[in-house]
Amino acid sequence: MGSDIQKNQKLFNIKVEDTEINYIVTRSNRKTIGITIDKNGLVKVTSPYRVSESYINELMYKKSSWIQKKLLELKSRAEKAKSPKMFYNGESFLYLGNEFELKICRDSSCKKATVKIEGKNIVIDLPINFNTDNIKKILRQWYIEQFKHIAAERINHYSAQIGVFPKKVTIREQKTRWGSCSSKGNINLNWKLIMASLEVLDYVIVHELCHMIAMNHSEEFWKIVGTFSPQYKNYRDWLRHNGESLNFD
Repeated sequence: MGSDIQKNQKLFNIKVEDTEINYIVTRSNRKTIGITIDKNGLVKVTSPYRVSESYINELMYKKSSWIQKKLLELKSRAEKAKSPKMFYNGESFLYLGNEFELKICRDSSCKKATVKIEGKNIVIDLPINFNTDNIKKILRQWYIEQFKHIAAERINHYSAQIGVFPKKVTIREQKTRWGSCSSKGNINLNWKLIMASLEVLDYVIVHELCHMIAMNHSEEFWKIVGTFSPQYKNYRDWLRHNGESLNFD
């Protein structure tokens, strides 16, 4: 039923109606069984050595509805992330972890383009003759300004707690990195984090500030991170699985 992948891993599959679910079982000294799904849709099971394969197989059948639901959500997010933004009325945009609808209003009395939050809408007020092609530029700049303001507040908050103060903070736009910290104490942050929840943003800030104490990803480093962001594993996993949804292109 399964084939070896690594020494302590096996690949299995179950068939639920017309759907086949493949999953990798990794054996370890842990005490409980865990099921996770990575961003590529790979189902991973971590299990104690003592648990039988038949028990794990039975558990996967019981969890099959949940697994299929999560796989569909993952596929939907991936497709949504690949869809280019058109910047039209009613289009959905993320801001601090919540979805808002874009509302574009043209007004003859409006002299300058402005952006604001109204209820569940991101409202852009525009002069009558404003070039629609510039809406993306206006909205992008608004996101960046909001991020600068919020990130500065959160950095000050956690710097006081952790006891480290960055020499310089730079806001960047990167495809694969959410933040970085140099040996000189300079921190870079990706402005697209403004689309994630405040908890996720806080985790990234804590992560980079903690690098000013430990410039590595050692066990000691993660202990420090956990002191100031106890749920950091959840936020780290969220970014791994959902980072592509923080899309502005």
